[in-house]
Amino acid sequence: MLGLRNLYRVFQESRTAAQRRATLAVVGDAPEAAALASLLNANTSTSGAEIKLSVSPHPDGKVEVSPSGEGVEDNDRVTLSAVTEGAVRAELAPRLASALNEDYLVPLARGYPIFRRAACEEIARHNARQNAVLGALPIPGADMPAITANQGRMVLHIAAAYGEELSMERARELLGVLAAGFGLRALSRQVLKLVPVAGWAASGAIGYAGTVAMGRAAILYFERGKVEPSSAERSEILRRAQEEARAFVARLRRR
Repeated sequence: MLGLRNLYRVFQESRTAAQRRATLAVVGDAPEAAALASLLNANTSTSGAEIKLSVSPHPDGKVEVSPSGEGVEDNDRVTLSAVTEGAVRAELAPRLASALNEDYLVPLARGYPIFRRAACEEIARHNARQNAVLGALPIPGADMPAITANQGRMVLHIAAAYGEELSMERARELLGVLAAGFGLRALSRQVLKLVPVAGWAASGAIGYAGTVAMGRAAILYFERGKVEPSSAERSEILRRAQEEARAFVARLRRR
């Protein structure tokens, strides 16, 4: 999947990310703040915290959570229906992951498993957007090394997020397993059937769909204890990736 030089570079970047742990603090006077801190196993002091969640009661009985800190790029409040594991996974986790600086996604996922799936989804989407832009560059063939390196980095970051201990041999093995079913070449025909465009838009769609599909396959692989997705699961991953690629390209064309 990657040449030795590129493999070594993305391996080193992923290994560095895997060595970090984000420090999360939950603060606030409301009883819900203590409940959320307990659920997340987070600090209740902001001293040294890179990600801070300030909790306050909402007028209709819900809970407002305001993220801040050096790891946060978007400070929009999140309304949480209840302080439960299900609500945190469905309502807070995706919003927090999308609000973070990219460098904090793997450290957050490693330190706080409740945020792991959302953080890895954000890693996949971030790399997919990058590869869509690279794929749309009007220089034939120039995009492939960069796209492949991004996919490799994404897979290894997801592996690190799930606590995988990385070595060069393990990195090569993981990339080979996941690239086999979800490489860009294997996707191109299927993507183009559902994205009725040509030229740069088609290349962008392939870059996006191929990357997000590989990312989702990696998430499923590690969530289930390194079991490869079944044929039916691969088909569903591809279907979703194609739909998202079509929507993404449509947005680009409107700009």
